[in-house]
Amino acid sequence: MGYWVYLARCGDSTIYTGATTDLIRRIQEHNEKTNKGTRYTASHKPVALVQAWEVLTWSDALRLEIAIKKCNRAKKERLIQNAQEIYFLVKLRKLNFEIKSIAHLPGNGDNC
Repeated sequence: MGYWVYLARCGDSTIYTGATTDLIRRIQEHNEKTNKGTRYTASHKPVALVQAWEVLTWSDALRLEIAIKKCNRAKKERLIQNAQEIYFLVKLRKLNFEIKSIAHLPGNGDNC
């Protein structure tokens, strides 16, 4: 089982950061009419996956999610455009864990 940290672009162009074990299911939940998404994304639909990184543990996922949430919008946009930027963020925040893989998303999530 993988642990993923992801960035999603909302319908109003805001960027949502989250963590999950199943990327496809989670984005579907964000876009469903039920309240399985989040309070934030419920009012900012549609939500499209634009970038994701896999880590080894849930604890690592939560620490990376927090590190990304602390970034300003410009930094999040750079992470979307260049997934490799995550390594600079991990080093900057002195996070001592491995990024297992980077999701390969066509067009950086222009279409989910």
